[in-house]
Amino acid sequence: MMKTTIKLLVALMLGVSLPLTASFAQTEGAATMAVTISDYNGAGTEHWTVAWVTTESGIFIKTLWKQGTKYAFNSSQWTTHTPQWNSARGGTSGSTVVDGYTSATATSYTGTNSPVILTWNCRDTNNVLVADGNYKLWVQYAENSGAGPYTTNGLFWTKGPSSATNNYASLGANFTNMRVAWVPTSTPQVPPTMTSTLPPVTGTVGVPYSHTCAAIGTAPITFTAIGLPDGLTITSAGAISGIPLVATNFSGTITASNGVLPNAVQAFSIMIDQVPASISSILWNNGTNVVMSGRGPAGGVYTMLASTNVATPAAQWQPLATNFFDSGGNFRLTNTVSSLLRQRYYLLRVP
Repeated sequence: MMKTTIKLLVALMLGVSLPLTASFAQTEGAATMAVTISDYNGAGTEHWTVAWVTTESGIFIKTLWKQGTKYAFNSSQWTTHTPQWNSARGGTSGSTVVDGYTSATATSYTGTNSPVILTWNCRDTNNVLVADGNYKLWVQYAENSGAGPYTTNGLFWTKGPSSATNNYASLGANFTNMRVAWVPTSTPQVPPTMTSTLPPVTGTVGVPYSHTCAAIGTAPITFTAIGLPDGLTITSAGAISGIPLVATNFSGTITASNGVLPNAVQAFSIMIDQVPASISSILWNNGTNVVMSGRGPAGGVYTMLASTNVATPAAQWQPLATNFFDSGGNFRLTNTVSSLLRQRYYLLRVP
Protein backbone atom coordinates (compact mmCIF):
# COMPACT_ATOMS: atom_id res chain seq x y z
CA MET A 1 0.00 0.00 0.00
CA MET A 2 1.15 3.55 -0.72
CA LYS A 3 -0.99 5.42 1.77
CA THR A 4 1.88 6.49 4.04
CA THR A 5 3.87 7.77 1.07
CA ILE A 6 0.88 9.69 -0.27
CA LYS A 7 0.29 11.38 3.07
CA LEU A 8 3.89 12.58 3.19
CA LEU A 9 3.61 13.91 -0.35
CA VAL A 10 0.51 15.91 0.56
CA ALA A 11 2.20 17.43 3.60
CA LEU A 12 5.08 18.65 1.48
CA MET A 13 2.79 20.11 -1.16
CA LEU A 14 0.92 22.14 1.44
CA GLY A 15 3.59 24.80 1.22
CA VAL A 16 1.96 26.37 -1.84
CA SER A 17 -0.92 27.64 0.29
CA LEU A 18 0.91 29.44 3.08
CA PRO A 19 -1.16 32.21 4.69
CA LEU A 20 -0.86 35.59 3.04
CA THR A 21 -0.07 38.68 5.10
CA ALA A 22 -2.12 41.81 5.49
CA SER A 23 0.33 43.68 3.26
CA PHE A 24 -1.71 42.46 0.29
CA ALA A 25 -4.78 44.41 1.41
CA GLN A 26 -5.89 46.99 -1.15
CA THR A 27 -7.78 50.11 -0.07
CA GLU A 28 -9.27 52.42 -2.67
CA GLY A 29 -8.52 56.08 -2.08
CA ALA A 30 -6.43 59.07 -3.14
CA ALA A 31 -3.20 60.71 -1.98
CA THR A 32 -2.94 64.48 -2.55
CA MET A 33 0.47 66.15 -2.48
CA ALA A 34 1.21 69.88 -2.27
CA VAL A 35 4.77 71.25 -2.51
CA THR A 36 5.90 74.85 -3.01
CA ILE A 37 9.14 75.21 -4.98
CA SER A 38 11.39 78.28 -5.14
CA ASP A 39 13.81 79.73 -7.68
CA TYR A 40 17.16 78.21 -6.76
CA ASN A 41 19.52 80.36 -8.82
CA GLY A 42 17.45 82.83 -10.79
CA ALA A 43 19.51 82.43 -13.96
CA GLY A 44 17.38 80.30 -16.25
CA THR A 45 14.32 81.26 -18.23
CA GLU A 46 13.10 77.71 -18.87
CA HIS A 47 11.72 75.75 -15.94
CA TRP A 48 10.31 72.25 -15.73
CA THR A 49 9.09 70.03 -12.92
CA VAL A 50 8.42 66.32 -12.49
CA ALA A 51 6.81 64.29 -9.68
CA TRP A 52 6.78 60.52 -9.20
CA VAL A 53 5.94 57.82 -6.67
CA THR A 54 7.92 54.82 -5.38
CA THR A 55 7.58 52.19 -2.71
CA GLU A 56 9.26 52.81 0.64
CA SER A 57 12.32 50.93 -0.63
CA GLY A 58 12.51 53.04 -3.79
CA ILE A 59 10.90 50.77 -6.39
CA PHE A 60 9.47 53.01 -9.11
CA ILE A 61 5.70 52.92 -9.62
CA LYS A 62 4.71 55.79 -11.88
CA THR A 63 5.41 59.35 -13.04
CA LEU A 64 2.52 61.38 -11.67
CA TRP A 65 3.09 64.91 -12.97
CA LYS A 66 5.25 66.48 -15.65
CA GLN A 67 5.36 70.20 -16.24
CA GLY A 68 7.23 71.26 -19.33
CA THR A 69 6.41 69.45 -22.57
CA LYS A 70 8.71 71.43 -24.84
CA TYR A 71 11.37 68.71 -24.72
CA ALA A 72 10.95 65.02 -25.50
CA PHE A 73 10.68 62.53 -22.66
CA ASN A 74 14.24 61.23 -23.05
CA SER A 75 15.87 64.47 -24.13
CA SER A 76 19.02 65.61 -22.36
CA GLN A 77 17.03 68.41 -20.72
CA TRP A 78 15.12 65.79 -18.72
CA THR A 79 17.83 63.16 -18.29
CA THR A 80 20.50 65.69 -17.32
CA HIS A 81 18.55 68.24 -15.32
CA THR A 82 16.27 65.79 -13.48
CA PRO A 83 18.62 62.79 -13.10
CA GLN A 84 17.08 61.41 -9.88
CA TRP A 85 13.70 61.04 -11.56
CA ASN A 86 15.28 59.63 -14.72
CA SER A 87 17.21 57.04 -12.71
CA ALA A 88 14.16 56.07 -10.64
CA ARG A 89 12.06 55.32 -13.71
CA GLY A 90 14.79 53.15 -15.25
CA GLY A 91 16.63 55.57 -17.50
CA THR A 92 15.82 56.19 -21.16
CA SER A 93 14.38 52.68 -21.50
CA GLY A 94 12.12 53.15 -18.48
CA SER A 95 8.43 53.96 -18.15
CA THR A 96 7.01 56.89 -20.09
CA VAL A 97 3.54 56.63 -18.58
CA VAL A 98 2.44 59.91 -16.99
CA ASP A 99 -0.74 60.58 -15.04
CA GLY A 100 -0.95 64.16 -16.26
CA TYR A 101 0.77 67.19 -17.77
CA THR A 102 0.39 70.84 -16.95
CA SER A 103 1.70 73.67 -19.10
CA ALA A 104 4.61 73.73 -21.46
CA THR A 105 8.02 74.74 -20.12
CA ALA A 106 7.47 77.63 -17.71
CA THR A 107 9.49 80.84 -17.52
CA SER A 108 9.13 81.28 -13.76
CA TYR A 109 8.35 79.43 -10.52
CA THR A 110 4.84 80.75 -10.26
CA GLY A 111 1.37 79.87 -11.48
CA THR A 112 1.11 76.34 -12.80
CA ASN A 113 4.71 75.60 -11.87
CA SER A 114 4.40 76.23 -8.11
CA PRO A 115 2.97 75.09 -5.86
CA VAL A 116 2.95 71.55 -7.26
CA ILE A 117 -0.44 70.07 -6.37
CA LEU A 118 -1.42 66.62 -7.60
CA THR A 119 -3.68 63.72 -6.63
CA TRP A 120 -2.75 60.08 -7.17
CA ASN A 121 -5.47 57.42 -7.32
CA CYS A 122 -2.98 54.78 -6.11
CA ARG A 123 -2.94 52.85 -9.35
CA ASP A 124 0.16 51.76 -11.24
CA THR A 125 0.98 52.05 -14.93
CA ASN A 126 -1.39 49.15 -15.66
CA ASN A 127 -4.19 50.86 -13.71
CA VAL A 128 -3.99 48.20 -11.00
CA LEU A 129 -4.65 49.33 -7.43
CA VAL A 130 -1.43 49.03 -5.41
CA ALA A 131 -1.32 47.15 -2.12
CA ASP A 132 -1.62 48.95 1.19
CA GLY A 133 1.73 49.87 2.67
CA ASN A 134 4.36 52.61 2.78
CA TYR A 135 5.11 54.85 -0.20
CA LYS A 136 7.15 57.93 -1.09
CA LEU A 137 6.24 60.86 -3.31
CA TRP A 138 9.05 62.76 -4.98
CA VAL A 139 9.47 66.13 -6.74
CA GLN A 140 12.39 67.45 -8.80
CA TYR A 141 12.56 70.70 -10.71
CA ALA A 142 15.17 72.36 -12.85
CA GLU A 143 16.12 75.14 -15.18
CA ASN A 144 18.56 75.01 -18.03
CA SER A 145 21.67 75.12 -15.82
CA GLY A 146 22.57 71.71 -14.43
CA ALA A 147 20.78 69.19 -12.26
CA GLY A 148 17.94 70.62 -10.22
CA PRO A 149 17.02 70.02 -6.57
CA TYR A 150 14.75 67.18 -5.45
CA THR A 151 13.03 65.99 -2.30
CA THR A 152 16.07 64.16 -0.96
CA ASN A 153 14.40 61.42 1.07
CA GLY A 154 10.97 61.49 -0.55
CA LEU A 155 7.70 62.32 1.19
CA PHE A 156 6.91 59.18 3.20
CA TRP A 157 3.27 58.23 3.88
CA THR A 158 1.18 55.13 4.59
CA LYS A 159 -1.69 53.84 2.47
CA GLY A 160 -4.24 51.90 4.50
CA PRO A 161 -7.78 51.89 5.89
CA SER A 162 -7.20 55.03 8.01
CA SER A 163 -6.91 58.55 6.62
CA ALA A 164 -3.83 60.63 7.47
CA THR A 165 -2.24 64.00 6.68
CA ASN A 166 1.54 64.35 6.85
CA ASN A 167 3.37 67.69 6.94
CA TYR A 168 7.09 67.84 6.23
CA ALA A 169 9.89 70.20 7.19
CA SER A 170 11.21 72.52 4.48
CA LEU A 171 14.25 71.42 2.48
CA GLY A 172 16.42 74.52 2.50
CA ALA A 173 15.02 77.26 0.32
CA ASN A 174 13.95 74.88 -2.41
CA PHE A 175 10.93 73.03 -1.00
CA THR A 176 8.44 74.48 1.49
CA ASN A 177 4.85 73.89 2.60
CA MET A 178 5.09 70.18 1.85
CA ARG A 179 2.09 68.02 2.65
CA VAL A 180 0.59 64.64 1.71
CA ALA A 181 -3.02 63.80 2.60
CA TRP A 182 -4.28 60.23 2.24
CA VAL A 183 -8.06 59.69 2.12
CA PRO A 184 -9.42 56.13 1.78
CA THR A 185 -12.73 55.73 0.01
CA SER A 186 -13.44 52.06 0.77
CA THR A 187 -12.56 49.27 3.12
CA PRO A 188 -9.46 47.24 2.22
CA GLN A 189 -9.87 44.60 -0.47
CA VAL A 190 -8.09 41.52 0.88
CA PRO A 191 -7.16 38.50 -1.28
CA PRO A 192 -8.24 35.05 -0.09
CA THR A 193 -6.21 32.86 2.26
CA MET A 194 -7.01 29.18 2.70
CA THR A 195 -7.98 28.28 6.27
CA SER A 196 -9.25 24.73 5.74
CA THR A 197 -7.11 21.62 5.99
CA LEU A 198 -6.32 19.46 2.99
CA PRO A 199 -9.03 17.08 1.74
CA PRO A 200 -8.82 13.53 3.21
CA VAL A 201 -5.97 11.77 1.45
CA THR A 202 -7.81 8.45 1.02
CA GLY A 203 -11.21 7.36 -0.25
CA THR A 204 -12.97 4.24 -1.47
CA VAL A 205 -14.80 3.45 -4.67
CA GLY A 206 -18.52 3.52 -3.94
CA VAL A 207 -18.18 5.20 -0.53
CA PRO A 208 -19.46 8.80 -0.25
CA TYR A 209 -16.62 11.32 0.13
CA SER A 210 -16.95 14.87 1.46
CA HIS A 211 -14.80 17.81 2.45
CA THR A 212 -15.47 21.51 3.05
CA CYS A 213 -13.02 24.17 1.88
CA ALA A 214 -12.78 27.49 3.72
CA ALA A 215 -10.90 30.74 3.19
CA ILE A 216 -10.78 34.25 4.59
CA GLY A 217 -10.60 37.52 2.65
CA THR A 218 -12.95 40.00 1.03
CA ALA A 219 -16.28 38.34 0.25
CA PRO A 220 -17.53 36.74 -1.88
CA ILE A 221 -14.93 33.99 -2.24
CA THR A 222 -15.44 31.36 -4.96
CA PHE A 223 -13.84 27.91 -4.97
CA THR A 224 -12.84 25.84 -7.99
CA ALA A 225 -10.79 22.66 -8.32
CA ILE A 226 -9.02 20.62 -10.97
CA GLY A 227 -7.93 17.00 -10.69
CA LEU A 228 -10.64 15.76 -8.32
CA PRO A 229 -11.31 12.00 -8.33
CA ASP A 230 -13.90 10.83 -10.85
CA GLY A 231 -17.32 11.14 -9.27
CA LEU A 232 -16.47 14.12 -7.03
CA THR A 233 -17.42 17.74 -7.62
CA ILE A 234 -16.89 21.04 -5.83
CA THR A 235 -19.45 23.82 -5.37
CA SER A 236 -18.61 27.51 -5.60
CA ALA A 237 -19.01 27.60 -1.82
CA GLY A 238 -16.24 25.03 -1.40
CA ALA A 239 -18.16 21.80 -0.67
CA ILE A 240 -16.48 18.74 -2.21
CA SER A 241 -18.75 15.71 -2.39
CA GLY A 242 -19.68 12.67 -4.42
CA ILE A 243 -18.99 8.96 -4.75
CA PRO A 244 -15.58 7.96 -6.14
CA LEU A 245 -15.86 5.84 -9.26
CA VAL A 246 -12.27 4.86 -10.09
CA ALA A 247 -9.52 3.38 -7.93
CA THR A 248 -6.31 5.33 -8.55
CA ASN A 249 -4.26 8.25 -7.24
CA PHE A 250 -5.57 11.73 -8.06
CA SER A 251 -3.61 14.99 -7.74
CA GLY A 252 -4.82 18.51 -8.36
CA THR A 253 -5.39 21.96 -6.89
CA ILE A 254 -8.14 23.88 -5.15
CA THR A 255 -8.32 27.60 -5.88
CA ALA A 256 -10.07 30.29 -3.84
CA SER A 257 -10.62 33.61 -5.65
CA ASN A 258 -12.44 36.87 -5.00
CA GLY A 259 -11.10 39.15 -7.72
CA VAL A 260 -8.23 40.43 -5.56
CA LEU A 261 -4.86 38.91 -6.46
CA PRO A 262 -3.17 36.68 -5.60
CA ASN A 263 -5.60 33.78 -5.50
CA ALA A 264 -5.14 31.16 -2.77
CA VAL A 265 -4.07 27.79 -4.18
CA GLN A 266 -3.94 24.51 -2.28
CA ALA A 267 -2.49 21.32 -3.80
CA PHE A 268 -3.90 17.91 -2.91
CA SER A 269 -3.38 14.21 -3.58
CA ILE A 270 -6.11 11.62 -2.94
CA MET A 271 -5.71 7.84 -3.20
CA ILE A 272 -8.98 6.09 -4.06
CA ASP A 273 -8.96 2.37 -3.15
CA GLN A 274 -11.12 -0.42 -4.51
CA VAL A 275 -12.68 -2.73 -1.89
CA PRO A 276 -14.00 -5.94 -3.56
CA ALA A 277 -17.70 -6.63 -3.21
CA SER A 278 -19.17 -10.11 -3.29
CA ILE A 279 -22.36 -12.10 -2.85
CA SER A 280 -21.58 -14.66 -0.18
CA SER A 281 -24.92 -16.49 0.15
CA ILE A 282 -28.25 -16.97 -1.58
CA LEU A 283 -31.22 -18.39 0.30
CA TRP A 284 -34.74 -19.33 -0.71
CA ASN A 285 -37.49 -17.97 1.49
CA ASN A 286 -41.02 -19.43 1.14
CA GLY A 287 -40.21 -20.46 -2.40
CA THR A 288 -40.82 -16.95 -3.76
CA ASN A 289 -38.04 -14.82 -2.32
CA VAL A 290 -34.33 -14.90 -2.96
CA VAL A 291 -32.38 -13.54 0.00
CA MET A 292 -28.84 -12.48 -0.90
CA SER A 293 -26.13 -11.32 1.47
CA GLY A 294 -22.51 -10.39 1.04
CA ARG A 295 -19.77 -7.87 1.72
CA GLY A 296 -18.34 -4.70 0.29
CA PRO A 297 -16.91 -1.31 1.34
CA ALA A 298 -18.35 -0.15 4.67
CA GLY A 299 -20.84 2.64 4.08
CA GLY A 300 -20.50 2.29 0.34
CA VAL A 301 -23.19 2.26 -2.31
CA TYR A 302 -24.12 -0.88 -4.19
CA THR A 303 -26.57 -1.71 -6.94
CA MET A 304 -28.05 -5.17 -7.47
CA LEU A 305 -28.95 -6.06 -11.06
CA ALA A 306 -30.67 -9.09 -12.56
CA SER A 307 -30.98 -10.79 -15.94
CA THR A 308 -32.48 -14.01 -17.31
CA ASN A 309 -29.50 -14.43 -19.62
CA VAL A 310 -26.00 -14.37 -18.22
CA ALA A 311 -24.62 -13.41 -21.64
CA THR A 312 -26.57 -10.16 -21.67
CA PRO A 313 -24.22 -7.13 -21.55
CA ALA A 314 -24.07 -5.74 -18.01
CA ALA A 315 -25.36 -2.36 -19.14
CA GLN A 316 -28.62 -4.05 -20.12
CA TRP A 317 -29.22 -5.90 -16.85
CA GLN A 318 -32.28 -4.79 -14.87
CA PRO A 319 -31.47 -2.76 -11.72
CA LEU A 320 -33.33 -4.21 -8.74
CA ALA A 321 -32.21 -1.99 -5.90
CA THR A 322 -29.59 0.58 -4.87
CA ASN A 323 -28.58 0.70 -1.22
CA PHE A 324 -25.66 1.04 1.20
CA PHE A 325 -23.39 -1.53 2.81
CA ASP A 326 -23.70 -1.19 6.57
CA SER A 327 -20.93 0.08 8.85
CA GLY A 328 -19.47 -3.42 8.96
CA GLY A 329 -19.42 -3.74 5.18
CA ASN A 330 -22.37 -6.17 5.01
CA PHE A 331 -25.52 -6.15 2.92
CA ARG A 332 -28.74 -8.19 2.77
CA LEU A 333 -31.29 -7.97 -0.04
CA THR A 334 -34.55 -9.81 -0.64
CA ASN A 335 -35.82 -10.19 -4.20
CA THR A 336 -39.23 -11.62 -5.06
CA VAL A 337 -39.13 -13.98 -8.02
CA SER A 338 -41.82 -15.44 -10.22
CA SER A 339 -42.36 -19.15 -10.65
CA LEU A 340 -42.68 -18.44 -14.35
CA LEU A 341 -38.96 -17.65 -14.53
CA ARG A 342 -36.92 -20.79 -15.00
CA GLN A 343 -33.64 -19.02 -14.09
CA ARG A 344 -32.34 -15.65 -13.01
CA TYR A 345 -28.82 -14.27 -12.66
CA TYR A 346 -27.71 -11.54 -10.25
CA LEU A 347 -24.93 -8.97 -10.48
CA LEU A 348 -23.58 -6.87 -7.61
CA ARG A 349 -22.12 -3.55 -8.75
CA VAL A 350 -20.17 -0.98 -6.71
CA PRO A 351 -21.01 1.82 -6.77
